[in-house]
Amino acid sequence: MLAGHETDYRTWKAAGKPEDGPGSPTFFTLGQRFTQLRNAPGNEWLQDYSYEIVRYTCKYLGDAYAAFFDPDRPDHGRPQYKAKHYTKPAFTIPSHVRIEDGRLYIPKRGWMRLGPIHRYADGKPLTVRVRQESESKQPKWYAYIVFEVPEDHPDVCRPAETGAVGIDRNVGQATDSTGEVHALPDTTVEDAKIKRYQRRMARQQKGSQRRRGTGGKLRKLQRKRARRRDNATHQISRKVADTAHTVVLEDLNTKAMTKSAKGTVENPGRNVKQKAGLNRAILASGWGQLECKLAYKAGELRFVDPAYTSQACSQCGHTAQSNRPSQAVFACGACGFQANADHNAAINILVRAGLPLAPVSAHGTGAAARRGVPPLWSVARPATGTPATREPDMRGVHHRI
Repeated sequence: MLAGHETDYRTWKAAGKPEDGPGSPTFFTLGQRFTQLRNAPGNEWLQDYSYEIVRYTCKYLGDAYAAFFDPDRPDHGRPQYKAKHYTKPAFTIPSHVRIEDGRLYIPKRGWMRLGPIHRYADGKPLTVRVRQESESKQPKWYAYIVFEVPEDHPDVCRPAETGAVGIDRNVGQATDSTGEVHALPDTTVEDAKIKRYQRRMARQQKGSQRRRGTGGKLRKLQRKRARRRDNATHQISRKVADTAHTVVLEDLNTKAMTKSAKGTVENPGRNVKQKAGLNRAILASGWGQLECKLAYKAGELRFVDPAYTSQACSQCGHTAQSNRPSQAVFACGACGFQANADHNAAINILVRAGLPLAPVSAHGTGAAARRGVPPLWSVARPATGTPATREPDMRGVHHRI
C-alpha cells in the first residue's frame, strides 16, 4: 500500500530534498488505497476484519508522515517499519461503540467482558482504544473508553475557580508554593530487580528461550514501575488542579539537562557515572507526565524562565550561589530568610508569573525581618549580583493552555 509513496520519497531524497517534495500520505489517501485493496480479487481475507478498525489505523500512519514532512517540526523522523515483537497489539473502535451488560462489542469478533465501569456508566461511549499490556500466555487487555456526559454530571472533574500555585519539580518529588511536597513512589525494589534482570540478559545467548523468559520478566517489572509513576502523577495533578486554578511551572529543557557527559576522545567528560545516574533519576521523575496532565486538568498552565529560581530569595530578591548552603536548605545572605530550598524556589516560580501569594510560615532572621519589611511577592524582580552558576534553557514567560 505504501510502495508508491516509498518510490516517490526515494526520488525526492535523491534529488536533494527540494522544497516541492512528494505529497504526504494522508488519512484520506491511505483510506482510499485500503478500500481498493480490500475489494481487489485475492484479498478476500481482508473482509474478515472490521473495515473501520483497520482503516482507522491509517490515521496514525498519516499523522506520522504529516509530522515528518512538516518543516515546522524538524524533530520528527521518518516513520519506520517496526518488528512485530517490538509493537504492542492495539486497535481503535472510532464510532458506533456498543457497551451492554458490562460487555464491549468488537466488530467481526463479538462481545468481550469489561471490568466494572464506576463512572460515566450512564454516558454515551464515543470511541474505544483497546490495547494489550502484557506478554504472558494470558495477556491483559485494557479498554480506554471516551464517554460523552452532560456538563453538570457529578463525576466530571473541574479545576478550581480561583487561586494560583507554583511548582518546583525535582528528582523524585514536586514542591508547591504552599510548602506541600508531592512525592513519587519509591521504586528502589523495582530498580534493583530490573538491574539484576538486565545483567542476566547480558550474559544469556541472544535468541534463546532463557533470554526471552528473562526479557518477559524484565518488561513486566518495567511496566509495573511505569504504572506506579503514571498513577502518582495522576493523583498529584488532580490534587493540584483541585487546589488552584492557575499552575505555574518552570520551562525546563529536560533534553538538555539529561544530555550525556561522556564527551569525546579528544575532550573526555568528567563525573560521567554520576551524571548518568542523575540523568536516569530525572527521567524517572515524570516531569513531562506531570506537565501533560496539568495541561488538561488545571484551569490555566503557565511557564516561566527557570534561571536562578533556586538561588533567589523569595523575600528580598537577593540572588547568589552562597544562598544555598546545602541541597535542602535556603539561607539568604542579605536578609537572613531561611526556608526549604524547594519551597523557596516554588515561590519564586509563582512570582515570576506575576501572580500574588499569601505569606508563608517560614520567616527570616535578618534585619529586614526584624524591621517587619513585607515580602516582595507582588512583582517579579530582576536578579542582583552575578551568580556563579546558571540553570539551563533560560526562556521568557509564556502561556501554554
